[in-house]
Amino acid sequence: MRLESLSLQDFRNYASISLNFNPGLNIFVGDNAQGKTNLLEAIYVLALSKSYRAQRDPELIRQGADQALVSGQIRRLASMELGFLLSHTERKRLLVNQKAATASRFVGNLNIVLFSPDSLQLVKGTPSDRRRFLDIQICQIDPVYRKTLLEYQRVVRQRNSLLKSAQESRAHLSQLVVWDRQLISLGTEVMLRRQAVVDKLQRYTRDIHRQISQELENLHLIYQPFFADPEKGDLELWDSPEELKSMFMLQLQQLRREELRRGYTLAGPQRDDLLFLINGMDLRKYGSQGQQRSAVLACILAELELMQRETGEYPVVLLDDVMSELDQKRRIQLLSLLNDKAQTIVTTTNLGSFTAEIVQRAAVFNIRQGRIL
Repeated sequence: MRLESLSLQDFRNYASISLNFNPGLNIFVGDNAQGKTNLLEAIYVLALSKSYRAQRDPELIRQGADQALVSGQIRRLASMELGFLLSHTERKRLLVNQKAATASRFVGNLNIVLFSPDSLQLVKGTPSDRRRFLDIQICQIDPVYRKTLLEYQRVVRQRNSLLKSAQESRAHLSQLVVWDRQLISLGTEVMLRRQAVVDKLQRYTRDIHRQISQELENLHLIYQPFFADPEKGDLELWDSPEELKSMFMLQLQQLRREELRRGYTLAGPQRDDLLFLINGMDLRKYGSQGQQRSAVLACILAELELMQRETGEYPVVLLDDVMSELDQKRRIQLLSLLNDKAQTIVTTTNLGSFTAEIVQRAAVFNIRQGRIL
């Protein structure tokens, strides 16, 4: 899988550009605030139909413009064109081969793995960061999961609304039984799929991390369901979907009074987490910054192997100004482990982070004030 070309019109600080990519390594060089990250954001949008930076889609439209267009030519078994059209006055439009498409039809045609400075917060960041890390991976390789997750999120919103209204009128409580049933059914599907992916990701991450740590450390990823208590050493999962549903129901019953008091749902996969253990110790609490960065690096590289195993193709790798965040040893490890597996698009403020050999085999682009030179 590779991105052959990209065209932008009135996207962020780009008025109009078109460029072709090297099937291997592509390096975009420029000072800060010139548009390097905007370029990767455009590619991300083509993959997942939404930005990883903007709170609202219209923020992507260049100041003073009425609409923005992102389009790209994708090469898999056959060539495909993806498009993303934004307007201040209409809903965004997703296009596959210039025909309108739903998000389910759009997402998954271009798979990407993004590694940015924010990714380094994966270990020590919030549980929502780690859930997002999992969900982005799974949604790209499993359209059924994406549909289930969206439906589950809708049920949580509806149930939260009901819990708030029940604070004023207890007559609404009888409706909770219906929403509880949907919450458990959909939530169980989400958790089972997440657990299966973590099991696979763990195997790749363990092996890659042992290379990075020169066989000195063992990294272990553990899926932590919302009802587990790691402080008490309680990380036991479930033996069957039926047992998971029973545990889910028990949690809802135990938390009912507190949910009514707070007015929102306290049980479910929206409260799950992912634990990182180094030689049995919680990396978030006891790991050094270097150990945490090595763990994140191993996870990013493991994503590639997982996606290749699930889809038969390596995703496009986006490295957003992370070379300056890694020491020389980890930079070399990252690029050597990527090797020629996947098309890689890197942004940097200077070429000093790369060896002469790497620069020689790469396509190098210079970015200045929204122009590619």
